[in-house]
Amino acid sequence: MLQLFFKQSPFIRIVLAIIAGYYLSSLWEVPLYFYICIVALASLVFVLWSYKLRISAIYKYRYLSGIFAFIMFFALAGLYHQLRKPVYIDSDKQGLVIVQLIQAVGQTDNNIKFEAKLKHMKPDSLYSTKVNKGIVFLPKNGKSDHPEPGDFLILKGRFLPYSEPTGVFNFDYSQYLINQRIGFRFIAKQSKVVDGYANFDIFVTSGRLKKFLRTQYQQAGVGASQLAILNALFLGDKSLLSYEQKSAFSDAGAMHLLAVSGLHVGIIYMIALKILLLLGVRKTSGWSFFVVLFILWSYALVTGFSPSVMRASLMFTILEFGRIYKYKTGIFNLLGASMFIILVIEPLSIYNIGFWLSHTAVASIVSFYPYIDKWFYFSFPPFRWIWSIIAVSLAAQLGTLPICIYAFYEFPLYFILTNILLIPLVTPILILAVVISVCSFSLPVMQLFTPALDDLLVFMEEATKWIDQLPNASITNLYLDWWQLPLFYSCIILLLIYINYRFIPHLRFLLVSLVIFGVSFYVRAHNTPNAVLYVADIKGKSVINYVTGSQNQIFSCSSLTDKEIEFTFKGLWAYCGAPSDYVVEIVDGKQKQRPIVKLVNGEYVAVVPAGTYWNDPVGNVVVDKLILLGKPAMTIVELLDVISVKQIIIANGWKWYQRKKWISGYSEQTNIIYNVAKDGMLLVGLHNRK
Repeated sequence: MLQLFFKQSPFIRIVLAIIAGYYLSSLWEVPLYFYICIVALASLVFVLWSYKLRISAIYKYRYLSGIFAFIMFFALAGLYHQLRKPVYIDSDKQGLVIVQLIQAVGQTDNNIKFEAKLKHMKPDSLYSTKVNKGIVFLPKNGKSDHPEPGDFLILKGRFLPYSEPTGVFNFDYSQYLINQRIGFRFIAKQSKVVDGYANFDIFVTSGRLKKFLRTQYQQAGVGASQLAILNALFLGDKSLLSYEQKSAFSDAGAMHLLAVSGLHVGIIYMIALKILLLLGVRKTSGWSFFVVLFILWSYALVTGFSPSVMRASLMFTILEFGRIYKYKTGIFNLLGASMFIILVIEPLSIYNIGFWLSHTAVASIVSFYPYIDKWFYFSFPPFRWIWSIIAVSLAAQLGTLPICIYAFYEFPLYFILTNILLIPLVTPILILAVVISVCSFSLPVMQLFTPALDDLLVFMEEATKWIDQLPNASITNLYLDWWQLPLFYSCIILLLIYINYRFIPHLRFLLVSLVIFGVSFYVRAHNTPNAVLYVADIKGKSVINYVTGSQNQIFSCSSLTDKEIEFTFKGLWAYCGAPSDYVVEIVDGKQKQRPIVKLVNGEYVAVVPAGTYWNDPVGNVVVDKLILLGKPAMTIVELLDVISVKQIIIANGWKWYQRKKWISGYSEQTNIIYNVAKDGMLLVGLHNRK
């Protein structure tokens, strides 16, 4: 069975070896000559063994050829991954750089963020790393003439170093940038546009096209909120989306509509074929082949060649080749070929969540949709069409569910309703977007179609917000460990095998896998503490989070936004199964304010705000953990005179000189001090005392 599957899908065998080689190469760095020796040895053995099989016909051991080929591709992948390892500038030095802007990727309160190519820098010693792409922060100067994609700039400022995440469950943004080959980050204090440089870059061209189309849409009358959605849905750029928009689309299960993928490319593909048919061009003609490929890859250029668009464009390209040359191949072999080409072009795609979601969604739809579609049959066409949307949604969700839980810790409950309401809108939105883009040379012509496009985008946004407001729109704080992910997928694959073949042994394997998967949750729950105390910082703000099965409370020295709270605590809350509703308590630093003492699962925890001073003892309580959100108006000795403490925790919200001054001179007390800035984020699991 598996042998037949791999025989029909040879690219899947190659891709499995490549993925294994990439991952192991990233975990264990070994000398290049090791991989070269393995490749040479495996290749030699493969050739000799294949020759022996040809002349001796020893078919009993023919599977050894596959093993040798797997080892050969595995070693080649490891070697290639080492050669293509990302390089980056991890420095905070001052410098002078010359960059070429690619595209705007967002903004902060004081800066505009641009993706840029590094052309030259001083000091030259840093340039030896040969980094290419990075992010520059240009100051907002209040002028109307902002730099454009393609401009060359001389920037004076400093580099931003890559930092470790402040918490175990925090998103590793630095590693994410490195995996995107963002080789440097530079904050500019001064910038100047320079002339005299000229070269062609395909990504700069993509950035210019996006900028031009956004400007034309805006001039044609598309609203700011709708422009952000269109920018994501058609141009593949989410930088204009607000946090509220992202949150609403995510909770409603509509985020996949804003990520340009196979759905969008497929619609563009069908539009191209329909236009050619209207012009009288036959599908099998060479003109049809070249025009369709030109349109597909032009759209991929506009979107910046994202992995999902690359995957879809490659698959449609292979389909076009097969149609012209009358060669048929299986969909899984197409998926394997797509993965192979993308991984060869960019090995770091294995760390891109979109790469995995796009391929697993297609594989799941192909595998499960035919069976789900047979559950019901409707003779009335509208009902049959609605059921087909539901069947596709269920099939896609089944394959992507493990990755979504592992990466995003949530599951949208009303995803079927979302797809029924919003998927029919995608086709007319894309058709209108294409028409308006083609007519972008004439503003009056664009304005003929803009009202309809704007209304559709308004309806999409309002429908998403309505679904987001429904009770329990999203099940949050779901968690899968990395080792549970393959268990989950083994259950899904065994379910598919049983549905296909209906053999009792397959059912037994499925039941055993389900039992093991269920036991894994019990093991993880048994090792998860009853309560968690988390002490860290959010952009310099001291934060304490106390979580039990029924309580989720945050103490902070200053106000926090919903975005900051979600970004910091989402992974932690999923890990410990925290309640979705939380309470934020702002601890003010008032003079003579006594510490907040709480009994946390048998341990006394005291929270002390900044600027606090008191001189009367705090009862007969021995505090296990005294957490200082800011510098108190008393010394360590004065503090220990009025409260008995086992451990003092200095949160990261302190200024570095405050910590140094407060600790200096009291070396005998430093053995009970935990400095979050020096010792790292503090995460304590608290169990009930026996």
